Amino acid sequence: MSTAFPAEQTKVVLVVEDEPVLRASIARGLSKLPGLDVAEAGTVRDAKSLIRSLDANLLISDLDLPDGSGVELAAELDRCNKRVPIIFVSAFVREYQGRLPDRPDIDVYEKPVSLSRLRSLVEARLFADDAGTTSPFNVADYIQLAAMGRRSVLLEVRNAGSLLGAILIRGGEVWSAHDLSGDGLEAFRRLAFARDVVVACRTPSEAGSKRSIHGSAESVLLEAAQAKDEGRGPVSSLPPRPKPGRGVADGSELDGGWESPGAQGADDGPPSHDLEDRIFRQHYERGVDALLAKDYRAAFDAFQSASDLRPGDRSVVANLKRLRELGHAGGVS
Repeated sequence: MSTAFPAEQTKVVLVVEDEPVLRASIARGLSKLPGLDVAEAGTVRDAKSLIRSLDANLLISDLDLPDGSGVELAAELDRCNKRVPIIFVSAFVREYQGRLPDRPDIDVYEKPVSLSRLRSLVEARLFADDAGTTSPFNVADYIQLAAMGRRSVLLEVRNAGSLLGAILIRGGEVWSAHDLSGDGLEAFRRLAFARDVVVACRTPSEAGSKRSIHGSAESVLLEAAQAKDEGRGPVSSLPPRPKPGRGVADGSELDGGWESPGAQGADDGPPSHDLEDRIFRQHYERGVDALLAKDYRAAFDAFQSASDLRPGDRSVVANLKRLRELGHAGGVS
């Protein structure tokens, strides 16, 4: 499901990392967050140029860069009168500890930091309004309001800043639902009665999306409520984590098929919500986390598994090529 957002809601994150594979993987992973654009730089010089030309809302940077230190970028932001939050992620935190500015808008984390953790940090910094409080209405209330007004709306459901899932309503009818554990009616049941959540109402894309739920909002809600009362559907603040299965990494987090607005490329089109798509994303995210942990052999194996499902995916092909060039192909220490 691809969602269009008004231009004024889009925020920009500048990612500065000298390792090309890791930088591209972080950028691709973050770009899946709704309403977010990602700019990339591999050197202090390139990052300074982007700081001057872009109105970035957040800087994520390594500290040890080929032509200097990420600390210089904080000073460059000050020179440009651009006070934006900074997240430093580095394996050399202790070496730079004395040089880091003591400011509340600067966070420092020692590598490795998982991609899911990095996403949470970005959401906490950039979408604090969504993450800080619970909604005055619950999810079911918003569904009923949309139904009564025959509105089309995308209801994003979040907990502690993390996206749990979304329910799409078109013309007052429930159209589809997706969460971390799957899609369709089961996802709707989990989301409709989730507790302690924030609900954001977005304008859905005009592009068609596959309908997975049929019936009026009232009938679907009634059926879901009956299932809850009868104990046929799990209801909690957080949807249950997906069970490990063949080809799915135990404990990994499903991305749910979310794509950033305007994503381009053969591998970045509107996602299908079938099992193969979710398993592919599991392997890809596992590869990214392995890169963040500098476990290049595990990263190669994960990307190779993703390639087995989608041999033509450009990001996967590029990552495998780079890892081979670095001597980290499968079976190589």
